Amino acid sequence: MSADIRFTIATLVRYAVTGIVCTIMPLMLAFLWRKRTYESWWVFIVGFLAYLSAGTVRVILRFFIFREGSVFTTDPFVFYLMQGLLSGVCEETARYVAFRYPLKNKTARTASVMYGFGHDFYETLAVGGFASFHYVLDGIDWNNLGEAEFTKGLDAHSAQKMLEGVAAAADFSFLDSVLVSLDCVAGTFTHVALSVIVFKAVQTGDRKRWLLLAIGLHTAGNFLCGYLPLSDTGMHLFSIFWAAALGWFAYRVYQKLPYA
Repeated sequence: MSADIRFTIATLVRYAVTGIVCTIMPLMLAFLWRKRTYESWWVFIVGFLAYLSAGTVRVILRFFIFREGSVFTTDPFVFYLMQGLLSGVCEETARYVAFRYPLKNKTARTASVMYGFGHDFYETLAVGGFASFHYVLDGIDWNNLGEAEFTKGLDAHSAQKMLEGVAAAADFSFLDSVLVSLDCVAGTFTHVALSVIVFKAVQTGDRKRWLLLAIGLHTAGNFLCGYLPLSDTGMHLFSIFWAAALGWFAYRVYQKLPYA
């Protein structure tokens, strides 16, 4: 099978374009939002740092929770539920803390959108941008070095799994590129929507309702996308439709937030 695996120029270009789209999208949207609303870049930076902090805490918690052989790793339902809950609690708490303290003077609703772009930027950069560029580099290495270099030191089972992964990566189609790019855009709007909801929690002081709602929606989205028996295409489509539903709801919330 390995003799037939080849990363074509078209495939490498598709990965590169996907990486560029995922990397620049939150920045471009933030730039356009600032141009329209004059919202501060400081809000964007706080969002970026808040996600970085939440991600660090989540990694530490995962290390202790997902021990080999525990119920959190052996039961798929519990595994994906806990994964979703960790993301929901860590990220939405970070949002709340950011709006409550470093951005406490930012009471205009435009801040919630700019924050969402910043919060999303790290995730989009890591998941869509860096991952796509990594495939470009791996594809070039595979074409130049071949199977022997990639399977060096691996047992037969691990080598087979690795080859299956390489074959899937080399089969990255135009449709795959479009779906991954749209998924990245959907992720941006999902983070904006959740930021609007948490901003509502801070502005109204009703964190029991709005903060818990944001945590629940974040948890549910991550859980369903992981637990449901979806193909890669199905997961991308789920994320896109989930973002559309959240965006519709958040826009209605946004309309009732203060201008200043």
